[in-house]
Amino acid sequence: MLLNKLKIGLFNECFPPIQDGVSQVVENYARIMHRAGHDVTVATAKVPSFDYPHPYKVQNILSIPVPVRRPYRWGIPPWMVPWQPIYNFQSDIIHVHSPFTASRIALKLRKKFGMPVVATFHSKFKDDFRSSVPSDMIVNWMVKHIMQVFEAVDEVWVGAPAVLDVMREYGFKGKAEVVPHAIDFDLSGVDVPLFKSTSKAALGIDANVPCLLFVGQIIHAKNVLYTLEALRLLHQKNIPFKMFYVGKGNASDQLLQTIKAYGMQDCVEWVGQVHDRTELQQYYAAADLFLFPSLYDTLGLVVREAAAHYTPSLLLDGSTSAKDMMHGQNGFLAPQTGVADFAQAIENIILDKETCLQVGKSSAISLGKTWDQVVPEVVDRYRSIINRIRK
Repeated sequence: MLLNKLKIGLFNECFPPIQDGVSQVVENYARIMHRAGHDVTVATAKVPSFDYPHPYKVQNILSIPVPVRRPYRWGIPPWMVPWQPIYNFQSDIIHVHSPFTASRIALKLRKKFGMPVVATFHSKFKDDFRSSVPSDMIVNWMVKHIMQVFEAVDEVWVGAPAVLDVMREYGFKGKAEVVPHAIDFDLSGVDVPLFKSTSKAALGIDANVPCLLFVGQIIHAKNVLYTLEALRLLHQKNIPFKMFYVGKGNASDQLLQTIKAYGMQDCVEWVGQVHDRTELQQYYAAADLFLFPSLYDTLGLVVREAAAHYTPSLLLDGSTSAKDMMHGQNGFLAPQTGVADFAQAIENIILDKETCLQVGKSSAISLGKTWDQVVPEVVDRYRSIINRIRK
């Protein structure tokens, strides 16, 4: 039996069946903490008609859809429904992963019951707001509103030092602790080169054809069409490749239409959302290079997931998610000078197969830390915060 078992609340608007990097963080926290014997409750915006089949508790927050970012949902504002069951939730600590309704409820619970609240900053919210709100004044007000959450909590966490730079741009003046993120793919003891070759064959890809991959939300902020334009240049040069886009989002239809308009259906495929993690591994393993030219992401867990499968990533130099990347050592960097240069970078990498594979192996060592390694440290940090607040 676990001594000093903690009662932990993990609050986030997004949680499976809605998949993104933040929901993966929360799900892995919950899974490993529950397995270790802690009393874990996830509080999240309710997805209608979905039965949450998890071994730990899931408390739903009444929610409404986000029209411009389906399938995401917003929790109904706290002042509208104070009689929801979540308002009676008590725990030793609450960890919030979004600065919206879930975090506002957490702060109300702290005031009511006295438990500490930790918040992790995950996303470039300003970019999200700009994509759907036409007024800079309103965007700035929204950013100021969410930063109030981070100013109010007992401790702020970031996944990497570069993320704190984003928070400073948003006006945050407090301190933040660096608590690294990780992945749930553990390939220790696996013959990864064999796994890669068998996965490629299973997807029907010739062993000599370079396989390229993107996993994530199919949205403009991730530069998915930028990637496609670069691939079009390679296609025009008759350079063989097979590209998979895995995920969905509000740019999915445009991506599919553009693939057809360019006549690239044979070499570019939009797979859609893959919920089965074992199936997703097959794509990671089959890939020779992961394409991630996103300026939106703060960290890019998918880059680390790819690395675990000896698949290095190509990112844009200067992007936040590229700050831990050393060109030619644990990944590749392309200049932010346009599609043609990005296409040239892809071409140079896939034509040098030996270097690509060696960088992939190095990326697995430096980027492939697992949640089983990280979460015990998280729990230790929880205990330290609880003890500090009680004193």
